[in-house]
Amino acid sequence: MTDENKNKKPMMFVIMGFILIVISIIVIFVFGVRGIFKIIGTIMVVALFCSLVFGIIYLFWWLFLKKHRYDVTYVNKQKLVLAGKINQQKGVLGDLYISGDEGHSRVQLGKIIGYVRIQILAKLTKYNDDGSIKYKPEVEGEPREADYDLDKEEQDVFIVSKGGLAGFFGEPLVIRVNPDDHDSLIGDITLKGFSIIPHSEYWFLNKDHLDVRKIDFAILKEAERGIFFEGLRDMKTIIDKSIGLDSDHKKKIEEKNLVDIPDQVTG
Repeated sequence: MTDENKNKKPMMFVIMGFILIVISIIVIFVFGVRGIFKIIGTIMVVALFCSLVFGIIYLFWWLFLKKHRYDVTYVNKQKLVLAGKINQQKGVLGDLYISGDEGHSRVQLGKIIGYVRIQILAKLTKYNDDGSIKYKPEVEGEPREADYDLDKEEQDVFIVSKGGLAGFFGEPLVIRVNPDDHDSLIGDITLKGFSIIPHSEYWFLNKDHLDVRKIDFAILKEAERGIFFEGLRDMKTIIDKSIGLDSDHKKKIEEKNLVDIPDQVTG
């Protein structure tokens, strides 16, 4: 936060307090003390009405307009959002900015509501001793591919809210950058780039836009792990049902197998 903004905030509160005091004095002289209570009551009724209308609109949006979906990448993103909010200490981080070029002032992306540092897997191209790219053994009928190894890299994840109605109804931005691509982790933080660009469920700096070995490979590996663990969970459910440990499933089978014996008909 700049010194100019720090000075503006206390002055703004002083001006607002002065305006409220002046309005209160005018109301007392014109309508008396009861007039103030009537105005406060009116404000409370209006606020309650607005809250009710806003709640109905939000409920309608949640039930009918919001997309409730399940996919592994989206679930992984929600886990990062939750982890970022848990690890975020209130008041330590402020707003997130992007620097742009030297001829323009930085642009505010939103308020940081979460932060977490993670490790990702990236493809690392193998090279021969002479510096040329090492290729996998050629197979007839298949394209020639470079040989890769796995490399671990650290990555900072910022959970950013735009604020206002857009921040309330919309989902926060999940921005993933290298630790070297921003300034110190205290107060307002500035990313070192021209813009952020979406890939899958995440946002990356423009300089990482085409870094397939890091962005695409990392997201695919995270999705692969998510599918694997989801499969293990489903496998446990199937095994429990097959050996009779799932009480609900066992009860449904027993109800299905019940046969009503008809009364004996005497001739």
